[in-house]
Amino acid sequence: MSKIACITGASEGLGRVFAQQLATQGFQTINIARNEQRLKELVAELGEGHRYHVADLSDRSGIASCVELIKENRINVLVNNAGFSQFGLFRDADIDQQSDILTVNCAAIMQLSHAFLRHATAGDAMINLSSITNYLTTPIQPTYCATKCFIASFSESLWYQERSRDVYVQALLPGITRTQFIERSSDIDGFKKKLMDVISQSPETVVATAMKAVNKRRQPVVIPGMSNKLLAILLPLLPRKWTVWMLGKVGDLA
Repeated sequence: MSKIACITGASEGLGRVFAQQLATQGFQTINIARNEQRLKELVAELGEGHRYHVADLSDRSGIASCVELIKENRINVLVNNAGFSQFGLFRDADIDQQSDILTVNCAAIMQLSHAFLRHATAGDAMINLSSITNYLTTPIQPTYCATKCFIASFSESLWYQERSRDVYVQALLPGITRTQFIERSSDIDGFKKKLMDVISQSPETVVATAMKAVNKRRQPVVIPGMSNKLLAILLPLLPRKWTVWMLGKVGDLA
């Protein structure tokens, strides 16, 4: 019987690439997102045996439907990829949208992780999408950064708890990745766009790094790319105030 992988936020970006790479490894995939049309296109591309489930993870009913999906299927790999951000001053933000960031990035991952781990057995794996901002607070997106710190810490604890059962939990901390995420989060001027093009990674590279770590099953935290690894090591050595100030300036915040 084929193994099953479940991917949230599968309609585009990293989620779509996770679905593609897991399918090539022989997994049947269950792909979760809000956009049914893009999910249909993905499943058609992947071929027979692959499925999709439409759900909005900012809504309690959407999360509940995904929890039931995990309970009803024997999931071998869960990729908690869905997440979003909003750039700008917190005082000017739509507070309902900020609450949605918390729900999608934290509450949904917590509940889906719980449902998965209750039935996981030796050899199963879960990947939770955190971010390099776990180490580098970026004031232009305060709620998002806080959620990614939660995901990293949460996943490290689960890695330790589950390792005796040979259930692997990974916190994946990519840097800037060439997906639709950045474009949807804010307007980007020409200079910053060029800078991001230079330092960003392809989603294929990020996913390949994550899957290689799943096969090795050693590290709770996986950081794709040497430049991101160096940032994670070096910048936290500076006084915290300095790094927050520098990254605040990058975001053009006063």
